Amino acid sequence: MPYKYSLKDEESNLLIGHFEYICGLPSMELKDTQNGDIVHLKLKNFHFTNEFREYCTTRRHSISNLYILVLDKFGFVIGSYYYVLSSRKRVITSELIDDQDVILEGYLPTGLFQETIALWDLWKDYIPSKYAIWLNFSELQRDIWMGIIRNNCNTFANCLQHQDKTNQTYYLNGRNITDVTSFYFLLGESINGPGGYFGGCLDSLSDCLCGGFGVIPPFTIELSGYANKSINIEKILQVLREHRVTINFID
Repeated sequence: MPYKYSLKDEESNLLIGHFEYICGLPSMELKDTQNGDIVHLKLKNFHFTNEFREYCTTRRHSISNLYILVLDKFGFVIGSYYYVLSSRKRVITSELIDDQDVILEGYLPTGLFQETIALWDLWKDYIPSKYAIWLNFSELQRDIWMGIIRNNCNTFANCLQHQDKTNQTYYLNGRNITDVTSFYFLLGESINGPGGYFGGCLDSLSDCLCGGFGVIPPFTIELSGYANKSINIEKILQVLREHRVTINFID
């Protein structure tokens, strides 16, 4: 059975092992944790890699800074979250036993919540085949989804950037613009496919327009059916135009 997550050691750059579930994550909705709070995690049904076992048998090793990796159905990394142990933990090879739970105590500098895991599961079911799965998300879910697509864009599994295109035309369905965030979702998916990222605020949009995110100006955006004028996207359009992006409105 494919694992859903992996644990990576930053110091040795080795995969420590794989596991099926994460218990102990805080809830974003309940806001039951603050930055700097210790988070106790239980990694269910953990399996250690042979590479990590061999590494620890040839030297004394301790772990401190880790990455929790989110895997797709085929075992490829689609997301990564930094986790810092509250104190360095020495690895004892006799304790590297499979099929047991691994208990960790530390800090999550980047947001990983129960709700994040639920949406990653949705990603695994529908991406990269279905567009706009975020359409009926709540405001909280959209905030989480933005973090997920940004995280996916930044993972080393996706760092081999294809050559940026230029002089392209991208089509956005303005009927799906229900808030500013939805415009960024539409733009990212139009350029980079389902789950695609192309900025989430004016600063990150400007960064994306400088290259490395699928397209560089000049290019054209055709925006059809944009009737909800109460959603003010003019500042976004201004940044696009300043970077030589042509905006065409289509009824």
